[in-house]
Amino acid sequence: MRILLVDDHTLFREALLHVLRQFDSTAVVIEASTAREAISLSAHYNDLDLILLDLAMPGLNGLSALPELHGLIPTVPLVILSASEEPTAVRQALEAGAMGYIPKSSSSHEMIAALRLVLAGEVYVPPALLAALEALPIASTQITMPLPAGEGGLHGLTPRQIEVLHLMGQGLSNKGICRHLNLAEGTVKLHVTAIMRVLNTGNRTQTVIEATRRGLIPTTDLGR
Repeated sequence: MRILLVDDHTLFREALLHVLRQFDSTAVVIEASTAREAISLSAHYNDLDLILLDLAMPGLNGLSALPELHGLIPTVPLVILSASEEPTAVRQALEAGAMGYIPKSSSSHEMIAALRLVLAGEVYVPPALLAALEALPIASTQITMPLPAGEGGLHGLTPRQIEVLHLMGQGLSNKGICRHLNLAEGTVKLHVTAIMRVLNTGNRTQTVIEATRRGLIPTTDLGR
């Protein structure tokens, strides 16, 4: 596994290397101290498996660099590591293409569990931030990075979110989707929230209607 670690604090990067060795003892970790350096390295390496990105860095910050990084390598999961636990920062990162948000206050065990979840194709936000994230109003301007079909996305949705959307169209509740996909309820809530933001809808009914209008849900799925 090849991991790009982007943080301007040398001491934090050195500490994180020990955690990543626990995560995967054979991992090759490439370090960058600025977002510009990270963009250059992402363009150079075509075999990255994971990017860990700090938000608050001098010069070009992580949030501003995220869309460009995501555009360069859209199939590589990108996870934010940040001291900020502001729900708005979490939302902006996820809408710009991040697959996870790990506060720097997390333990090494929490971080390892989060990375495993992300590499399994899920989106990770710590439970403490999930409720606050869902309480935010729907943004009037969506910051999404649509991916071409066949490259892990459709209309800005991940393959897993498309699965969740189809089950919503069939009338399943969050608990029903949890059982069907064998996911934690918090993960399903996060996917539903992300879907609503991408489609710019305010509730599940509007979401299903809009998804059907866009052809994201086959009419044969409705109310099945």
